[in-house]
Amino acid sequence: MAEVETRVISNEDYNFLRKRMLRLEESYKQSNDPTVRRAVRDKTLFDICERFPDFLYEYGDVFECCAMSSLKEITDLYDLVMGRFSIKQLPKIESEKEVKRLLKLKDKALKSFIKGYNEAVETHNLTYYSQRIDDKLVFLTVQDGEFVGAATDVSRSQRNGECLCHVCRRFKRGPEITFVTNTAKTTKGEYSSLGQTICSDYESCNREVEDREPLVKFLRYKLDKERER
Repeated sequence: MAEVETRVISNEDYNFLRKRMLRLEESYKQSNDPTVRRAVRDKTLFDICERFPDFLYEYGDVFECCAMSSLKEITDLYDLVMGRFSIKQLPKIESEKEVKRLLKLKDKALKSFIKGYNEAVETHNLTYYSQRIDDKLVFLTVQDGEFVGAATDVSRSQRNGECLCHVCRRFKRGPEITFVTNTAKTTKGEYSSLGQTICSDYESCNREVEDREPLVKFLRYKLDKERER
């Protein structure tokens, strides 16, 4: 296998890759049938290659050589692959002007949010950051080099049953999940809202999220409506 340099990928891409690689160990523990194990190996490789087209060239041979016959063999493959990838950090906010118009927060709240965001991106691997400010849950992420965010309204009623997080696609209940709405004026001057259930704890959500796009689409709802006016 040709020497491969360390690749820097987004947090959600890293989560995707990590979870797929962990399937190998899970299949080894769940089945004694070597045919089943190798089928999981091949399906894992296929799934990864759909997201990372160069992966087959870089790791196809080592996957083929992994007979799925021992746990050490599988963990060695996991360490080899995951050791070649690192996570790209979200950029810091250098100036209030970068997000002031986007988030529409008052000065004190904006400063608090920026401080929390900049501290978080230094110490955590993130796809997005969120912070509760009064009756708002404020979100910020980056798409195509630009900040994307919104100060969403938090529902006063708590979700008692299990609800699916719109971002990480895990079921949560009670205080672990929050229903938020992103509201904008329509062209007729009426209000239009889009609501979603999202994890209250952004840190745990970021450890599981595999796709940034659903969150970006939700946060851009207000912006898209304003462009229609």
